[in-house]
Amino acid sequence: MGHHAPHGRSGDRARGLPDDDEGGQVSDLSIAQRIADGAWPGATVEPLLVSENATFRVCGGQRPAVLRLHRPGYVGDAAIESELAWIAALRRDTTVPVVEPLSGVLIDPPTGRRAVLFAELPGGPVPDEALDVAHFAALGEIAGAFHDHAEAWRRPAAFTRFTWGLAETIGPRPRWGSWRDGLAVGEAHRRAIAPAAERVAERVDAFGRTPDRFGLIHGDLRAANLITPGEGFTVIDFDDAGFGWHLFEFAAAASFVETDPRLPEWAAAWTAAYRRRRALPDAHVDLLPDFVLLRRLQLLGWLGTHGHALEADPGFADGTVELASRYLAGRLL
Repeated sequence: MGHHAPHGRSGDRARGLPDDDEGGQVSDLSIAQRIADGAWPGATVEPLLVSENATFRVCGGQRPAVLRLHRPGYVGDAAIESELAWIAALRRDTTVPVVEPLSGVLIDPPTGRRAVLFAELPGGPVPDEALDVAHFAALGEIAGAFHDHAEAWRRPAAFTRFTWGLAETIGPRPRWGSWRDGLAVGEAHRRAIAPAAERVAERVDAFGRTPDRFGLIHGDLRAANLITPGEGFTVIDFDDAGFGWHLFEFAAAASFVETDPRLPEWAAAWTAAYRRRRALPDAHVDLLPDFVLLRRLQLLGWLGTHGHALEADPGFADGTVELASRYLAGRLL
């Protein structure tokens, strides 16, 4: 969940990143400055957000930009280039406004760290407290357009992105950490959530991965990643793009607001808008509650490894117990 702040809100606020630490380690700020200066001599950087990656505003360059500095080992060059290839194809082939990359993979030779420059956008993201059905309708239509494009697009031969399957979200190899080790999760939480997690895994596994339901997805397509530079929206933050279930996009749209009583209304708006772009059978829609809880469990694990994130609320575990109970009772949506 990396973010091109000031546009993105999720992630960890940059807390006055030091120039270098006392142990002699070169800081992210120093590395970002070196990369920016190498790309645009004389440019300076200022820290914005830290999440899976760190982001910096680039000042004094050729144009307003944001530099995304990748965490060591999180994703390889081929995967970054693949993300950029899909963004370029979406910009070329669709009418959906999408963030503009200004570089390929930039490398800091002394450390081997990787970065990418993106155009900085005017405006800001939609805050959670301002969410309404119009935002979910926009997200649904965008998701349908993205999935149609991904299904028809001839990907480059070297294209590679990670998979958001059961194993990588709530199974034995969770990319963001296990929900069982989530923020403020105790044994009582685990006992309450486990039956729901098992049911989600069974139902989603049975749902399968055929191309009408599983493919290349944005992976974090929520209002926090829609920038409003005026009229309409521009989509940012493709660093979670990978192979997953199409319905996961609605679950991502509901991230951190799953307990809002308006969720059924939002789901209806998202579904209707998605269907304006792409078929979505009722039998698929029936699994929306499963994917909402799947995503919630993924986020619970993420908070266990990102305890200083803006969303790090110890009450998130209690809210997940509530959601799990409603899910098992057939009352999540």
